[in-house]
Amino acid sequence: MKIKIRNIMALFTLTMAISAQATTKETVATVLAKKGDVSIISADNIVAAKRKSTLAELDKIATAKDAKASVKFNDGTITTLGSNSEMLIKGYKWSEDDKTPSAEFELVKGVFRTVTGLVTKVSNPSFTVKTPMGSIGIRGTDFWGGYLEEDAVDVLFVGGEHEIVVSNEFGTTVLTTPGQGTTIKAGQAPTAAKVWPQKKVDRAVKTITF
Repeated sequence: MKIKIRNIMALFTLTMAISAQATTKETVATVLAKKGDVSIISADNIVAAKRKSTLAELDKIATAKDAKASVKFNDGTITTLGSNSEMLIKGYKWSEDDKTPSAEFELVKGVFRTVTGLVTKVSNPSFTVKTPMGSIGIRGTDFWGGYLEEDAVDVLFVGGEHEIVVSNEFGTTVLTTPGQGTTIKAGQAPTAAKVWPQKKVDRAVKTITF
């Protein structure tokens, strides 16, 4: 009888261990640096982010007022959030031997800058940032996006060789040259691509500079 109970307990322990492993979330990114109050928000928990804290799919990273955070994804993509910002990792699929990697993010509020990594170094990359005003499609570049004004999302092509496609249900604008930007307002197509004045570029970059 004792042997049977011992076997049942061993089986129960093994089952629980396997279950725990199955529910462990796979790390897709790590916090490189932070300033001020930064949080990682998951479906069932909110924790204060620290340097080297990890994130998984469907996690959000959020910054408080005057806070900033820089996150590095497994493929080398680096995203920096400015003050009062929040971004959701909607989907992320990458490995060294994956020929069809993908990344999808959602800017809930605030501002960010992203320098893409290996996830866009394929023939047909899938890298998208959704915002409340429209989506930003990337083929591999350095770009900034977010709210410089409360009622509009701005997108700036900072650097790189590949175009940026900014679109919503009302239209599409393609940024082809570093320095170009576009603005999206509710109920309107993205504005035509144009080179931003240096003052506006400086204002955007300052929002994510530590």
